[in-house]
Amino acid sequence: MEPRDLEPSSLSNSGIPPERLLADAVARGVFSRPSRRTFLQLAAFGGAASVLAACTPSRTAPLPDARWARLDELPPCTETECAVPKLPAPNPAGRGLGIIAASAAPAALPYAKARRLWARGDPEVSLMNPMLPISAITVHHDGLDLLETGTGERAMIDRIELYRAGHRAKGWGDIGYHLVVDRAGTLWQGRSIRWQGAHVKNHNEGNIGVLVMGNFEVQRPSAAQMRTLEKALVDLMDTYKVRKANVFTHREWPDAQTACPGRNLQPRVADLRRGSRLSRA
Repeated sequence: MEPRDLEPSSLSNSGIPPERLLADAVARGVFSRPSRRTFLQLAAFGGAASVLAACTPSRTAPLPDARWARLDELPPCTETECAVPKLPAPNPAGRGLGIIAASAAPAALPYAKARRLWARGDPEVSLMNPMLPISAITVHHDGLDLLETGTGERAMIDRIELYRAGHRAKGWGDIGYHLVVDRAGTLWQGRSIRWQGAHVKNHNEGNIGVLVMGNFEVQRPSAAQMRTLEKALVDLMDTYKVRKANVFTHREWPDAQTACPGRNLQPRVADLRRGSRLSRA
């Protein structure tokens, strides 16, 4: 099973399920110019009412601590796997939606590119815990020695799949992070917001994990990544009513033993917290 907190987080401040918070945020118009595709995806699950890890301990350790497959060791994406699955018919009871529904479950932010566009395997929901009331957001880097310097979509997809494969190799139910900001500044869905993440040991309950792709002990985040990270943090804080004081980096958790998110991203996140946009969220 995945890492699990023994007690609910003391930061929890709401009994409202995350999917309801997300639906309410969409209804309020929090997200600017949502696409027609997003609305169609939400409608496929019965409308707005149904819309509902881990960094390296050091710059030299892999992420996670289990052996990672190299990109050339991963099986190629087959025609069947690459095909976008058909969404199931609406199910008012919310049951029996099967594996496809688990793969297409709602993202933490509705404008994130869907998990099914990059993942070569489905989540194992029996290994995951339902998300508790959201009270915190944590920013990570991947910390991998295998650096990614490109921005092509295929390379970005392969990198995110590498995270998922590594986390599944640890026996976890899915990629540990809820959102991924790639090197081009594109925001991708990781794990569905319906499920607790696996990204901060002993502090996963009610904690949204946001990964910024790269090893920022040796690289620097791109301007596009920082713009997307700022927007994502503002929208997450607004949607889930998270206070700025509860926006962390991995290393800032009291018992964390990690350099994550790296010396080149840590001060940038601190700058974002000092900025006016996060203060208004």
